[in-house]
Amino acid sequence: MSSQLRSTNGVLYNLSILTVGQVVAQLANMAALIFLADYLGAHWFGIIQVGVAFMSYALITAEWGMMSLGIREVSRLEAPPAIAAYVSQHMTLLAIQAAATVGVGLLLLPRLPFYGHAPLIFTLYLATVVVQVYTQNWVAVGLEKMTWVGVSRMVRSLVYAFFVLVVLSRIGGFGGRPAAYWIPVFFLVAMACANLTVNVPVARWFGRFLHPGRISRREAVRRWRETGSIGANILVLRVLYNIDILMLGVLASPDVAGNYAAASRIIFQLVVAVELLWAALLPRLSRLAKQSRTAFRAAFNLYFGYVLAVLLPIAVGGVLTGNGLIDFLYHGKFPAAGPVFRILAVAYSMLAAGMFLGNTLLACDRQRSYLLPLVAGSLTAITGVVWLVPGHMGLGAAWAMFTAHGLLLAILLVINARLFRRDLLGLLAGVVPALAAMILVISVLSGQHVLLRIGAGALVYALPVAWPLRRFRRRLLAAAGAPGNLEHPPGLA
Repeated sequence: MSSQLRSTNGVLYNLSILTVGQVVAQLANMAALIFLADYLGAHWFGIIQVGVAFMSYALITAEWGMMSLGIREVSRLEAPPAIAAYVSQHMTLLAIQAAATVGVGLLLLPRLPFYGHAPLIFTLYLATVVVQVYTQNWVAVGLEKMTWVGVSRMVRSLVYAFFVLVVLSRIGGFGGRPAAYWIPVFFLVAMACANLTVNVPVARWFGRFLHPGRISRREAVRRWRETGSIGANILVLRVLYNIDILMLGVLASPDVAGNYAAASRIIFQLVVAVELLWAALLPRLSRLAKQSRTAFRAAFNLYFGYVLAVLLPIAVGGVLTGNGLIDFLYHGKFPAAGPVFRILAVAYSMLAAGMFLGNTLLACDRQRSYLLPLVAGSLTAITGVVWLVPGHMGLGAAWAMFTAHGLLLAILLVINARLFRRDLLGLLAGVVPALAAMILVISVLSGQHVLLRIGAGALVYALPVAWPLRRFRRRLLAAAGAPGNLEHPPGLA
């Protein structure tokens, strides 16, 4: 491939660019979320969050693994004309799948219990699958043009936050409808703006805007065959993301769903963070899996070790400070959310670790091995929610997700066992004293403001954990044949 087209920046550069974009995006999302919860109240906030959960299933069904496949295959293509043709053909398949999803969605929606609360809201959220056809972030990821991916994330979140924080209160009851009806409209506009942010530079790279193009039946069948397991994996994984909120919309009142969402949407940022990480890692690790088994294994352990070093204190800290954090964020208006947050802090930490292991299977073309643990975890989640919610409401849903996420992680640890190195156990042993110090500090400061407790705990954890992380990094880079160079070691560059 022409060096002018594909980025040659290192993984750390790509990850740092995406991180900046994601931090800005999540701060905007968080501000919008907290404002909406306060402005709409538990009832309408619950309806909106059920709508968002429904939208996520519609988007995944309409995409059905096409973007993940596209990233992997674009990262392995060389000639720019071939990439442009591939993308246009891919968009055709996305358009076909979007049309099918809209058709099925319009038939299915009226039969769902929550639809009667606000039919137009759920229909508007369904319309996002049409806008998704022209989402070309996956092209930029495949080419490792992460700057534009980061900018796109920021644009969507900032535009949405602007409408929510600035515009909503001015037009709230316009037309005689509750203010909540504007929220999916704002999201559609933000999504379209984010698309343009990437599509314009993509057009500059290829000399034209890319639209759906002709694709042979044989090639379409090949791609659908490839995405069959990827799409199923993603859809089943979505059950582990938010089947709790969707089922609360069916089994409980919008107020219960609203209180639960106030907790779950905060801690869900862990999952978003792992998705961000894999946006940077997938193109490189996909190629690495084909080039060097030794280097791939070293890279896997290196990044998974870093992930665990971050997730462990978040899980423990969430249990220790969850009630105070939720009270601070929502000014005490969602009292049922604190206990839910404490459970989900551990549950979503386990899910984030499991997602990393599952994406590792995708990177080395073993995506079919991901389906069984996802199905097991999802069936556990659905069964647990149906069983526990009627008697325990939000807490029941949280414990169901805790069990499901734990099962998923356990199975994936077994499947990926042959990839682990002893160095990873050494790192975990080095993390334990830092965790103990963090727990002690947070407990001693129990009477202080929750932000002070979180900040002090994070600082006390970060200082002693730095040394085992550096030692861990040196050993794995040496194993890959490139000590001291994280950016471009042989096979890891």
